[in-house]
Amino acid sequence: MDRKKRFDKATLDQLTTKNPYYNIPDYMSIEEKFGVRSTFFFRTIYEDGNFTDYEDDIKSLINGGWEVGLHSDPASVNSIDKIHIEKMKLESLAKAPIKANRVHYLNFDPGLPIILQALQFVYDSSWKKSKGRVVANDMGYYKIGDLIEFPITFMDAYLFTYMKVKEYQIIPILRRTLNKSSRLHNKIITVIWHDNALKMKKGRMYRSILEYLSAQEDVTICRGIDLAKMIKTGGCIKSP
Repeated sequence: MDRKKRFDKATLDQLTTKNPYYNIPDYMSIEEKFGVRSTFFFRTIYEDGNFTDYEDDIKSLINGGWEVGLHSDPASVNSIDKIHIEKMKLESLAKAPIKANRVHYLNFDPGLPIILQALQFVYDSSWKKSKGRVVANDMGYYKIGDLIEFPITFMDAYLFTYMKVKEYQIIPILRRTLNKSSRLHNKIITVIWHDNALKMKKGRMYRSILEYLSAQEDVTICRGIDLAKMIKTGGCIKSP
């Protein structure tokens, strides 16, 4: 009953026909409207489900030009064997190599980059310095050996829990984030929005976020792998 507070009446009225936590097609539709392709991270270990249920979604995403990455289990961060098994499981569904990783719950481990490089991941995005505010250390990128680490700048879960942000504050905070990023050498921010949040109050602001970002002439929105390849080849990364 308490979770009902997360949704508006229109969403609650459709509970018998529409699962408010399943929104991958909705995300694809929104991003298609703005000409955007992003990265979707999938888990292979669930407490109460099977990742193979997402096989059709994964195929649709890859065929449509989206990137699919591994959302590795928190208990796997210090085990090359465990992450390797997760990677192979996801690749078996995707029918494509998996080059991106993000650990569930951001359970980063100092040895993780070494493991990811050994498994031929190109980049990771599991690092966040500050939970309660947007800081410069959570922008740009870090190189750890051959692995690129994109720190998490702007994430729904932290905005709504640690930062206690109201819905009307999201775009102004994003604007200030872009302004702060523009003063850095590597003008990069990451935006993470969870699949299950799209129909929730506050989480429904994803469309507005894309609309705002797409309207900025000096902003380029891209998949993580595209940005990583740009960095590795010395391409232009001046726009957030």
